[in-house]
Amino acid sequence: MVWIVEKKVFYYILDLGFERVKIPLRVKFEFDVQDGKLVDNSLTWQVLYNKKMLQDHFPKLQWEQLEEAIDKTVQKGIGAYLQQCGYLNANEGP
Repeated sequence: MVWIVEKKVFYYILDLGFERVKIPLRVKFEFDVQDGKLVDNSLTWQVLYNKKMLQDHFPKLQWEQLEEAIDKTVQKGIGAYLQQCGYLNANEGP
């Protein structure tokens, strides 16, 4: 059993119709690997991004939808990383 901690930067593209904003997401994630595979329910992550800047520039954004979209982006990025490293099969997700 090995506990792994990774830090990656993923990007979310916020399309406002009249403008596109590329948001860098700094992600720290931790997971347990046993026999070369991800241990179920061991994956956790934290996401940091400049929410204050977004709130100042786009005060009418729907924050719940943005948070959900960012979370999906992070899950896809982590899943791709885990598959690339061989910790997950192609048909599995984090």
